[in-house]
Amino acid sequence: MAQEKMDDWMQYAKDLAKAERELGIEHWVYITFEIRHEDRSREVLHKIDIPRDMLDRWRWLIEWRKAKLVCKYPRKRVQVYHCYYDKRTGLQTGFDFLLGKVASAKAQITKVERAIARYIDYKKHNDLFFNIDTDEQLLKVYGKLEQKKTNYQKMYAMLQEEVKKHKENSDRYKLFIGFNKLGEFGTISEAKKHANDSGLSGVFNLIGDKYQDSWYVSEIK
Repeated sequence: MAQEKMDDWMQYAKDLAKAERELGIEHWVYITFEIRHEDRSREVLHKIDIPRDMLDRWRWLIEWRKAKLVCKYPRKRVQVYHCYYDKRTGLQTGFDFLLGKVASAKAQITKVERAIARYIDYKKHNDLFFNIDTDEQLLKVYGKLEQKKTNYQKMYAMLQEEVKKHKENSDRYKLFIGFNKLGEFGTISEAKKHANDSGLSGVFNLIGDKYQDSWYVSEIK
């Protein structure tokens, strides 16, 4: 059972990688070395922008750069932030972002199509009465496949619109609390002021071009 789950996971990883190649996703990581001040503002000390597959090989450089900055600012807390994004579109990657959800939806289509092909092959060799046009189980799966394709097309259209908006407003910062969008702002300080003035509690996320910050505000009783 454990081996089957591992095989399924490995196959899904392959399907996801194939979907990302077909979508033209170029994985990069934008690394910033920063100091966070008492007012939660962030001062960027250094930046590194590299392909994601170089991250593990360059881990020593990141640790060395952080150590050097810690020595330079011994009384400050130097933090390292990683922002994973697609070089072609500029959108952030990951399962929680639209680009990742589109790639996952495309991979799910491949998974179902492969299962259908295996089912048909098995039935043809083991069921003399199998009819590809009337098999109830096959027809149900075809229906689910069409629904997945429809959902994918909707998400892909949303992605195209998001890419367009991102290119037109790459200098804007989007503020969320959970999955609810609170607005877009021209500066980080404007967005954080709006968050403070909102009176809301929970996890705030602020996303910009190669920028991401999150913080938690507890409920005031």
